[in-house]
Parts: sequence; C-alpha cells; structure tokens
Amino acid sequence: MYYLVFISLSLLVVVFQTTIVPELFGFLGLYDLLIPLSIYFSLYRHFHEGLPILIIAALMMDMLSGAPAGIYLVTYVWLFLTFRQTWRFLDLNHGYLFPLIVTIGVLFQQFIFWITLSIQSGQFVFSAAAMKVVLFQNLWAIVSAPIILILLRLVFKIADQAFEIKAYENGQSN
Repeated sequence: MYYLVFISLSLLVVVFQTTIVPELFGFLGLYDLLIPLSIYFSLYRHFHEGLPILIIAALMMDMLSGAPAGIYLVTYVWLFLTFRQTWRFLDLNHGYLFPLIVTIGVLFQQFIFWITLSIQSGQFVFSAAAMKVVLFQNLWAIVSAPIILILLRLVFKIADQAFEIKAYENGQSN
C-alpha cells in the first residue's frame, strides 16, 4: 500500500506536468516537476522506496512525451544515484540546499537533452532561445523548490503516519 501512495503521487505529478503545465506555463518554460521528486527520494527516503517509483514515473514520462525513449529514465536514475550520499557531506536540514540541488538537477537534465539532440541531429545544437529557456527553468526551480519541499514533506509525513497507524491496528510492528 505504501508504494501505491508513491505511485499515485508520481502519476499525479506526471498528469499535472503533461496536461496543465503546458497550458498555464508553456511560454515561461517551467522545468520538469519530477526532478524535485527524484531528488527528494534521493535525499530523504530509503533506497528501496525511491528507485522503483522513479523508474515507474520515468517510464510514464517516456511514454507520454515525444522525447527519445529512455531519456527520462536515464535522467531520473542518474539524479537519484548522484545525490544519494549527499547526507554524508552536507546538512540536509538547511533550507537553501534543496533548491540548489534541484537547480543542479534541472541543469543536468537540460545537459542530457542537449547531448541527445546534438547526437540525433548530427550537429552541435545550441541557441540563444534555448539558453533563455534554461535560464527561466532555473529561476522557476529556485523559486518553487522550497514550496515543493514543504509539500513533499507534508505528503510523506501524512503517508508515514497513516501506514504506521495501519500497521499498529493490524497488530504488526514496524
């Protein structure tokens, strides 16, 4: 049941990102909203909770987007694995850290997309318009990441409490 909550959250983000975001923020270049989720799983959740959910979310994005197959899978898994051991070096309770890491994740995803497009087209793909989009996406990441962190903490706190109560009611211990 615990995974069902995480899959539902991922599905909600994917649907929101693919239907509502293009209509409301299409011209402003909002970044991929699964990046903060993958970084949250990487920094604050157990390995066995995060990786399977990210793989499912990445497969959903790969199927729904017009991007090359597997590009979201590669991006999310690399982000998850890259920031997995961050807690050993940095104090994750600082408020500035999550937006910084999300911004790095957005740049990483843009880099992966840029390399893929350059390889597919057979030439160096770079333009001022693309830099403008990357700039706006990073500004969105800096502004929205603290809000997303608060929402994710709230959702996972509620889910953790609900499943602890459920396990206690069934006479099981965690």
